[in-house]
Amino acid sequence: MSDEALPFKLSRESRIRVDRDGHIWHEGERVLHPGLARTLARWIDLDDNGRYVMRNALDWCFVTVDHTPLVVRSVRLETDPSMRVEVELSDDSTEALDLSTVQVDPDGVVYAHVRGGKLLARFDRQPSFKFLEHVDTDDRGLMTFVLGTKSVRIAPLERGETLVPPAPPIRPVTGRT
Repeated sequence: MSDEALPFKLSRESRIRVDRDGHIWHEGERVLHPGLARTLARWIDLDDNGRYVMRNALDWCFVTVDHTPLVVRSVRLETDPSMRVEVELSDDSTEALDLSTVQVDPDGVVYAHVRGGKLLARFDRQPSFKFLEHVDTDDRGLMTFVLGTKSVRIAPLERGETLVPPAPPIRPVTGRT
């Protein structure tokens, strides 16, 4: 069947959006069912061109992400014996935080790369406060995260600097994709 025979153009664009707080919206309505919202959030990924997609074993589509695709909902600090930090993400997954990816903007908003460094997550307020309670700042403004005997330098973001990638341009619909 040719594209001319179809009553509409095929596209991978969707009306799915992830807002700044990690909530998923479809056609202007927030997805309220917890299981569906969690599953959709787990499908968020980046394509080879740096565009956000939702991808499962059967299909995929482009999605709009307002800020970061994931939000850190809680932080667990393990001091004995592992000295590790675990984060719970807006998709209800839990993972060890790679402290080398953590950055803090001038307003105290904490960001880190998750899912093996592939996606960026913004810390919600409470997890930010909990994390920042363990950050020491010296007189030069250098920040260090301290947990028990472990300390890691935290990279500050300058005003206007961002880790959030700009949205790639939307490709025009040109038929099958």
